[in-house]
Amino acid sequence: MIIYRNFDHIEGEYTACIGFFDGVHKGHQFLLEHLKAEAKAHGLLSAVVTFVNHPRKIVQPDFDIQLIDTLESRLEKLDKMGVDVCFLIDFTEEIRNLTAEQFLCDILSQKMHIHRLLIGYNHRFGRNRAEGFDDYVRYGLTCGMDVVQEPVFDDGSGLHYSSSEVRRALKAGDEEKARRILGW
Repeated sequence: MIIYRNFDHIEGEYTACIGFFDGVHKGHQFLLEHLKAEAKAHGLLSAVVTFVNHPRKIVQPDFDIQLIDTLESRLEKLDKMGVDVCFLIDFTEEIRNLTAEQFLCDILSQKMHIHRLLIGYNHRFGRNRAEGFDDYVRYGLTCGMDVVQEPVFDDGSGLHYSSSEVRRALKAGDEEKARRILGW
């Protein structure tokens, strides 16, 4: 997996998804498998857009988030999933204050050459997370990007696949539940 931290000289064109991917749990794994299939089907490379630091540390500095993975561990797991490229962003006040349209068009489309963006069913981005999926689709159309919403991962187990749920299980001492959500 190629890791880009500087976006001035990006090679290739991409289908991408965006998120923090803490734990790279089964829901993330589902999204990443679909990402690779979508990229292949559209003749593009697969890419993950993720952050060095958790956005919540900038948005709520007093919040003590207990991460599942270190940055190195996350990147290792993403690499093992077979993703072609990882765009690694430092989440700063400047990034925080971008509108969804600015982030989508100026960063993802123009700088990273993302032509197809897969959005998790509950993922929101942009200043104050004020906009939603329909807005992302509209903005994508203005800058030549297809924006596609991904379905919820449901394997029939009744588990909610999220990093927050893993953290809650670990805090409660329920390692078995955490393992089932993580898949590792």
